Parts: sequence; structure tokens; C-alpha cells
Amino acid sequence: MLLSPFGSPRRLALLTVLVFLALVVIVRNSTYSEYLPKYDLPSFGKGPQDTSTGSNSFKEDSSQSELWQEYKPDQDKVHPAPPPPPKEEEYEEKVEVTSIPTSTSHSTSTSSSTSASSSGSKTASSAKITPFVHASYKELQAKIQEFIQWDRPNKGDHWPGYGDYVDKDYDPNRWEGLPMNVDYYRSNGIKQLQNMGVKATVYNPYPDYNSSEYKKRWAGEYAPCKGPRGQTLDKSPEDLVKAWTQLPQNFPNISVGSDLGIDLHSCFDRESRYAPYDSTSNNAPNWETVKWGQLQNECLSQNKERYGEHQRRSMQLRPSRTMPKEDTTEEKAESTAGPKPHHRTAILIRTWEGYTYTENDLQAIRSLVTETSLLSGGEYQVYLFVNVKQRDADIYDNEETYNSILHQVVPAELRDISVLWTEKVCEEWYPKVGDWQVYWMQFMPLQWFSKTHPEFDYIWNWETDARYTGNPYHFLEQVSYFASKMPRKHLWERNARFYLPESHGDYQSYLADTDGAIANATKRGIMTPVWGAQPYAATQIPLGPTPPHKQEDDDFAWGVDEQADLITLQPIWDPNDTQWSYRHKIWNFIPGVRPIFTAENGAAEGFYHEGFEKISRRVFINTLARFSKKMLHAMHSENLEGRSMQAEMWPATVALHHGLKAVYAPHPIWSSHHWPGWYADAVFNADGGIPARWSQQFDSAYAHDREVNFKTWSWYYSTDFPRTLFWRWLGWEAEDAGLGSWGGKQDEEEGKEIRGIGMVGGDGKMCLPGMLLHPVKKVSKPQGQN
Repeated sequence: MLLSPFGSPRRLALLTVLVFLALVVIVRNSTYSEYLPKYDLPSFGKGPQDTSTGSNSFKEDSSQSELWQEYKPDQDKVHPAPPPPPKEEEYEEKVEVTSIPTSTSHSTSTSSSTSASSSGSKTASSAKITPFVHASYKELQAKIQEFIQWDRPNKGDHWPGYGDYVDKDYDPNRWEGLPMNVDYYRSNGIKQLQNMGVKATVYNPYPDYNSSEYKKRWAGEYAPCKGPRGQTLDKSPEDLVKAWTQLPQNFPNISVGSDLGIDLHSCFDRESRYAPYDSTSNNAPNWETVKWGQLQNECLSQNKERYGEHQRRSMQLRPSRTMPKEDTTEEKAESTAGPKPHHRTAILIRTWEGYTYTENDLQAIRSLVTETSLLSGGEYQVYLFVNVKQRDADIYDNEETYNSILHQVVPAELRDISVLWTEKVCEEWYPKVGDWQVYWMQFMPLQWFSKTHPEFDYIWNWETDARYTGNPYHFLEQVSYFASKMPRKHLWERNARFYLPESHGDYQSYLADTDGAIANATKRGIMTPVWGAQPYAATQIPLGPTPPHKQEDDDFAWGVDEQADLITLQPIWDPNDTQWSYRHKIWNFIPGVRPIFTAENGAAEGFYHEGFEKISRRVFINTLARFSKKMLHAMHSENLEGRSMQAEMWPATVALHHGLKAVYAPHPIWSSHHWPGWYADAVFNADGGIPARWSQQFDSAYAHDREVNFKTWSWYYSTDFPRTLFWRWLGWEAEDAGLGSWGGKQDEEEGKEIRGIGMVGGDGKMCLPGMLLHPVKKVSKPQGQN
């Protein structure tokens, strides 16, 4: 009866069209579109590359139902090689739509790759926000249940046990049944590039230090610095890295994260990357006589007018154990009008007594010093930060003891950039904590270093088993620039979610969906986004800024162009409702309550207090991160009061409590296996059915058994892929499930027929874009290999 006026087929068809159009209008005007973020990101977050030029590791299943056909980015999305970011560029807000404007190049690169225009980026006029098609939690679980019915291997000694998940609603081993992505090796070689007329040229991603634009921003004159061969680096091509101006065809796309403006069009073979730092090359200097500390000090002296007076100190290798008075130079520097003194950053390479330094370790350290410090005119300073295991060694007051241990544990070449420290100084500075083991308190010595080296505005905590195949200055600057452009609104909530290009589309659509989900969850009363400091108790005095207005009045503006106090390379998430093993490792937030480690219970398993449920916490996995002086001061202040947490839970928690700006920079990560895009999202962004609680519920990917899903990634603490890829890139044989034993000169030059795959190799030395790889441990030439 209700439809009687539309009884004819024509009228019913018309009604159907009208209802459809009405629904479209409703969706476009729903809370989703109402809360689209209004911020821009310069040249960041382009979606996956054109699938005709690269294979995708996190793929959508072509047999999906319509429900699973999520947004696919434009197929003409090709990553242009982005220029380095302009320093302190003015940031224009777009009111109507999130967009990615093109940044202006300040590069003087002789490589054509770094001067390419950013034609692939969306502009304000062409930006397209595409809402995702989301399955319900019930539908998603049904899809997962179907997908994890697979032919499990019959191995009894495997962990997690294959048979343990037959009747469960998840299976952390399922990734082992996914096909491997062999396109990292199949046709990857510089012969292919040479046949295309591509050449390797000097790679220079540095700003044009002499341009008028640069000088308007930054004080002083840039002066070229001397390199390890005794010549200034602008006149010593032997000291400079070369890059090929194009990637090999079919090189895999990013699986996790965004390009962040990082150059992913250039690639490096092992010779073009490491020849300037090799010990066996014909023009190699006598590396044992190179004084890296002296070179960095001379470089700083030549460029001293670029920095504030407090930043001009030469390397202090034996800092005092005495706690200095509080330093206020940061505030003075920030208030300077006109061209500003450039900030300075220390890179602390964490190592320890007994560490064996391989040739590649030395190459990587030489690279860091040359490319971050010497070529930048002292913007960075690199230290070897050495943990002396002899806890009571008198290295602070006895110079003879210090030098004796230094000569025992550090190669001659690195001694004048080395700072020795012991856990004893941590106990002396922070006696109220009650525990000072570096395993749990990794950042106490970083705080000590910052307090005794006030010339540094920022410190990167760097690990010896990390390798970057590109230029580290370029990577660190792009990550820093990205973090400075992120607004504070929804920042803590966004920080928890992985960006998976094959599942989420381009970065603009990902941001819109993420912020829309947060806003909708807020409106439904499911969550309250963080806005300003979140002290754990009324007695805690936050050190961060007070929000300028209410969150609902902010148009994604607060925090833009504000340098981040903490930059991480993995998501920052709330562990309270997860099964993460260390979530209860909390010291003295409840007075006198802390874990006690014994010979019988070395990890204090079972330690818990019901009061922990009320203490807000945040975690990021892996400790390679950047800290501001203010961030380390806040951590120092908390430790003085006796409060602390497990290392990976400590910095982000302090930032949360004190209202400091913490940013997860979703740098490019690749996968060794082809994951269906929807399944990758379901695993790594699992939310337990609670909107906007990505990886923060019972099904979090950080649970002990579920964590094995990360084993396919190029960046995590427990994965084999980085080592295998790096070994083969170095020209060494390595083994995996896809190719078996493959690698080395013969396979590179002649290729090798692999059953079920075909010919792999034969195109010469492998060429990789800038990839941050971890872990890559004990990099030494296998016996019998060239």
C-alpha cells in the first residue's frame, strides 16, 4: 500500500535512483565528511606505485567479494623523486579538502632523480578523498576464519605451534603460507639500468646552502668540510656516494608506511654506496689514522656562525658524572629574531664492551659521519656510545682507566668519537628508581648525555644493527620535516594505526578515514581524544604547552610547524588492554611498587598491581628514535622522582603525561611476502571490534604469539628478511624459503633457474632504494664467499 503511488516499473526504478542519490548525500554529509582533516602534507604519502612497474607485497585478493573491493589509488600514481624539504617552509591551510602540495626544491643534486618535479602529487584542486568500504567486525572475523584454513606444515618443534591454532579464530603462522615476493631479486641489477641508458651519478640531497631562500631562514655561511682523504668534500669525488637515477623495473612497492618525501626513485648498488668507505679500494685512506672526531670538530669550527654560541662546543668525550645546573639555552635560541641559528643533532650509535666491529659496521659508521655531519657542515654530530660492562669501572675520574678501557673495547679509528659510560652513573643520578639495568632503562644514559651535552637540541638513539641503504641525512631530515607538519589534533590516536597503501589507498584518503573514525568514535562516546597533557596524578606538573583552545575549535592547526619532541619509526599505542608482555613493568608510579628481578624470575613475570589500570601509558617497539632536549629533560625529571617504565614504554608515556609532541613517522617498510591487503589490515590494525582502537585490544599484533606476523617486514626487531636482503645486496649468498640458497657473484652475473619461478638474477649487482633495514646483525663475509 505504501508503494502504491509507484506501482509501475518505471516509477519504482525512479524511486530506486532517488533513494540511492539520497543515501550518497547522507554519506557525504555524515560525521565522516564533517570531520575530514583540514591539514596538508607537503609531497608526502603518495599511494603505491603504478602496479605495472612494481609488485605489491600486500595485495588485494582478486577473488574478493564486492565487500572487499576497497579503494585503489589512481593507476598513474608514479613516485616522483621528491626534493629535500625547504627549511621552515610556510604552511598553507586548505579549508575545503586535505591536500598534498608540492614542496620547493632546495637540492643541488647532480643526480636527475632528486631534481624531478613532484608531478605525481595531488594538489588542492585535484585532491580526491575516497572513503573506504568497511566490513563489520562480524564479517571481518568470518573472512579471517575462512582464510586461516590452510595446509599447515607438520613440524613439532615450531613456535608458535602449527597445531595450536587449528580451532582458534586466528593463526599467527598463516603468513608462512603466503607466496614470497621474489621481485627484490628476479630482475634486479644494474645491467638492466645500464641497458636503459641510466648512469650512476654523485648523490647530493643537501639543501642549497648558498641560496637566498636558505639564508633568509638560517644564520651564517656554509663552509665545505674536509673528508677522510684530506680534501674538502666539494673537491673530493672519491669521498662521495653515487646513485642510479632509476629503480630496476618491477621493484616491489612499499608495503607499510609512506614515502614521507623520501627519494624512492634512485637506487644504490653496494659499490656505489660503500666504495668511499671501503678498506680494500685502491684509493682508500689508512682508516686507522682517520680522526673522525677531529674532522667533525674542524667542520663545526668552520661553520660556527651557523649555530648559537651554546651549540659550538667541540666533542666532549669524557663528560662529568656530576649533574649540571638546568640549561635554558633552548628557550633563548627559539626567541631569536631574523635568520635563526640552525639546530644541532647528536647521533648516538649504541654499542657495548665486547662488541665485534665488522668491516661493514665500520663502513656504516663512516657513512653516518660523512653524510650527516661533514657534508651538512656540522648539523649532526656522530658519537659511538659505549656501555662498559664493568659497572664500577672508574672511567669518570680516572683518565688512565678511561683510556685503557677505550683502547681495549673500541677500534683505533673510532676512539675519538667514543663516549664510555656505565650503569653506575645511572644509579648515582636516579637512586630512587631502584633499578638501572640498561635492558629496562635504556634511556637513562641518553638523559645523562643530553644533560652533559646541552649543545644538542635533538638526539637520535641509533642501533648498530640498523642499516640505511640510501643517504641517512636525507632520511632523517624528511622524517623530521614530516613530524613537524603533523598537527596535534587526533595525533595520539593517529599514531597507533599502520598505513597500508594496498589496503588504504593514497595517504590523503588514509588520513581522512583515520580522522573520520576518531571523530565518529568520539561523537559516539567510545573515546576521548588526547588534547594537551595527561598527567597521571594531580601532583605531576606537565612541562608541555597548554592547548590554545578547545579541541573542537581546532582546525588541525595546533602543532603544525612545531618540531616533534619524540619521533618514532613504529606506531605509538596504548598497551593497557593488550597482551603485550611488558605492559606492567612500571616503577614507583604507585610509591614503593616496582618489579623485583631475581635469579629465579629474571623478568619479574607475574608482577602486577591493580592501580596500573589507571595509569595512562604508550609504547613504541624498537628504540631507534629521535628525542628533543625537552623530551629528555621530562624523562630525567620523572626518573629523579623515582618513576620509570620499561624502555619501550617510557618515552612515549612521559610525552603523553607532559603534553609533549610525539609523532610516529610511517617510513617505508617492505615485505618479503605477498599479503592480501585486507588481511594485513585485519592483523596489524586489529581493533577488537572497537572503532579507532587499532592494535590496542586483546587481538593486538604486539601479543607474544601474534607478533610473529612481523617476520616478513624489512623493519622490526624480530625479522629475518632485512638480513637476507642485505646479504644478497652485498653480493653474498643467503637462504630463504622462496629462492633457497641464492646470491653471490655467479648468481648476479649468470642468473639461476629456480623451480616454479624461473630465472632469477643475471642482471649484475642488485640496486636498492633507500631502505631502513633492521635487524642486520653480524654483517661479515661468509667463509668462502667473495
